[in-house]
Formats: sequence, C-alpha cells, structure tokens
Amino acid sequence: MGRRVSHRFIALCAIAMAIAACATRPDVPRAEPEPAPIAAGDAGSHPVVFQKTLFRIPVGTPLSVTRLRGRIVDERHWESSTHETGAFNVTATDELKRLGYDVRDASDSVFTPSSTLEARYQMAAIVHALAITNDVKPSSGPAMNEYEKLSSQATMNVEFQLFDTLDKKLVVKKRVQGRGVDPGRPGQPMPSAFLAAFRKALADPGFVAPLRRSTGGAPGLSFADHPLAVTPCPDRALTLPGDLPRAQDAVVVVIVGSGSGAGTVVSDDGYVLTAAHVIGAEEKPVLRFKSGFELPAEVLRVDSGRDAALLKVPGRGHACLRTEHATVGVGTEIWAIGNPIAEELARSVTRGIASGNRTIRGRSYLQTDAAVNPGNSGGPLLDTTGQLRGIVVHKLSEEGIEGLGFAVPIDDAERALGISWREAAETRPDESGPVVPTGSVTSAPGGAPRAPR
Repeated sequence: MGRRVSHRFIALCAIAMAIAACATRPDVPRAEPEPAPIAAGDAGSHPVVFQKTLFRIPVGTPLSVTRLRGRIVDERHWESSTHETGAFNVTATDELKRLGYDVRDASDSVFTPSSTLEARYQMAAIVHALAITNDVKPSSGPAMNEYEKLSSQATMNVEFQLFDTLDKKLVVKKRVQGRGVDPGRPGQPMPSAFLAAFRKALADPGFVAPLRRSTGGAPGLSFADHPLAVTPCPDRALTLPGDLPRAQDAVVVVIVGSGSGAGTVVSDDGYVLTAAHVIGAEEKPVLRFKSGFELPAEVLRVDSGRDAALLKVPGRGHACLRTEHATVGVGTEIWAIGNPIAEELARSVTRGIASGNRTIRGRSYLQTDAAVNPGNSGGPLLDTTGQLRGIVVHKLSEEGIEGLGFAVPIDDAERALGISWREAAETRPDESGPVVPTGSVTSAPGGAPRAPR
C-alpha cells in the first residue's frame, strides 16, 4: 500500500508540475508587421527621379557564401570599395509609380532625358552592407564540382537620400535594412531585398513629407472657396533701379530652423508672400527685416501644389510692395531680390528680362534670365515700377544650362491662396497693433549663419 501511494504521489506531482510549466511558459513573440509604404495621396507629389545606387562596402568584406547541406563550399568577398549601378532604378521607379508619385523615369535611358531635369527631387541609395547566402545541391548533370541552387537570400543595409534640385541640398535621408528570399533558380534575392528596404523608407512620414503635395485644406475644398481679405500696400511710386533701396525694405529673410529663404511684405499690416517649399512643415517661422529686427510669423495658408504661402507678422507700418496681375511681356526688364547662398548676402539684387510665360505640367510660370540662386526661393521678381510680378520657386542648374529661373506669377499665387484685396478703410479693429517701422531698428540680433532655401 505504501509503495502504491508513493507512485500516486509522484504521478500527481508530475501532473502538477506540467500544469505549472504550461501556465508560466511565456508567449512566443510574434513578428510585428512591416508598416506599409505611404502613397502620394490625392494631392499628388512633386516630380521625382530615382538616379542611382552606390555600393560603399570595404574591400575584403564577405559578400556571399554557398552552402551544401549546411557546409560552406564557396565564399566570396568584395573586390571594390565603391561601385555605382542603375540596376535598381526600375525597382524603385516602379514602386514610386505604384504609390502614385510623379516620377520622371531615367531607368531605361542611356542619356539624361530632359524630363528628368524637371524633377524637383532626386533620389538615390547607398548600400553600406550586403550579405548573400546560397543553398545548393549537387548538379544532376555530367559536370563535376557543379551545383544547382535551391534558394538564395540577401540582407541589404541601405541609406536612401532625397536631394532638392531647387535648393541644391540634401533634405532627408533614411537608413534601413531589407531582406529578400528567392526559392527558385538561379536565385536573385537582391532586387527583393532592395525593394523591402525601399518600402521601409517610404513608410517613414518624415522621408516622404518633402515629396507629397498638400492643398493645406480639407479634402474637396480650396482656399479659393474661402477668400481672405487683405489690405493692399499703399501706393508707392517707385522707379527701379533708383528706388531699389526702398524695394529692399519690403523683402524679408524667412528663417526656418537652420534654413532660410526670402519673402515679400505685401501689406503694411504684415502680410507676407513666399514659396511653400521655404516654409515646409514649419508653423512658426521667423522673419528678419532689413533693419535686423526679427518677428515671429504665423503661417496662414500654404498651397504646395502652386508652391505659394501666405504669412502674417504682428504690427503695422511695415514697408511693403504692391502686386500687379497683368501678364509680363517677353523682354520686360525684371529685378530679383533674395538671399543667394547665405544670409550674409541678404537682399542681393540681380537684373534680367522676362524670357517667357511658360506652362509646365499644366501650371503657369514666369521665366527669367535674372540670376537666382539658393536663398532666392520665395523672393520677389519686380518690374521697373517696383511692383511684385512673381515669386521665385525654381531654377534649372545643370552643366551647359544658364539663365533658366522660374517664378509663380503673382495672380496665380493669390488665386491659389484665396487672397482678395480690400480698401484700407475696411481694416478690422482686432488687427490693430503696435506700429513696427521696419526701418527704425539698427541693431541686428546675433545668430549662426543658416543654410539658404
């Protein structure tokens, strides 16, 4: 009897231990699903072209191993530290098109087509690490020491970069890892690994933000449906070039983080026109006036599709310029004011002519040969009477190309932003504020130089 009880006790203990083990065993973690790449959206995207992929891997780094039943039968290493290829252009271009981005296709062109010069952004990739594993079996053919591939897999560490062709600077980069598996023969896992990495980059809102256009309003609405009444600048009789110093008083440096562009004050109560890409996603840019005085600005309206933005600074009595909507005739003398290269060159003046009135991708542009550079973005094109005729937004700058600057015509910008002009007598009481004569301050706040936009 005692032996029987002992066996029963042991059996019960075993059952209890099994139940306890099952109750305390941790759940096996499940792999989180990869985030989906972000589509261009209803507003579309700025034109983009995928240019190239650069392999930057130290010489001697293992590249691939071939295994037969788990045993390594071949191992290869990188023979060159840098290698440029366009092999992934089609992969990236097709994915961007699938997501609705406005892609300028350079994937199948020997020479750079003119359409790629129109791309606002250029995209490229740098592969920092690549490892390929091939699983094989003995060949069924008569040849000795040959193998048939059963499957291949690749792991690729890639840095994707986005370059702004207008401002000539890198705007964002994203480093990710992708994995690709090819169970077939001969085994090509690299394209799928590259695509997996690319999709991870496109799933980052910060990476795709510069590409995606935004109407700035609710879907189905536009600013034209909700006009904003603005008091125009008092009539100022200007004649350029003699009155250029007075015109410069109305041009501001638009400071956004470490970058800067230009803008034009168009109302003495502080309304300012600039380019949407200068503002980006910033909600509180700072405007620096010719006197050196700085004021925080409120972003009232942004239309990325037309690349125009309306800002507002407090105070009254600002130096300003009037706008003129008539079509600028070819050959008309044009003056550009902006901050080329750096803020130290703020309000630099260049002169040229109106080279043409163009329609590019369904949008109107004023073309000029007046020299514009990074930092002129958002700045004015003025006629000889000192009236604002366009907002500088783009320049083509390639080898052998000169004098191709483009501005949004001022009537297009005002229409996109829903600006309507009202008489000065209709000024609203709640807009009254301290007078800020922008020419009365002589000391400029200190600060590090900022990259031009």
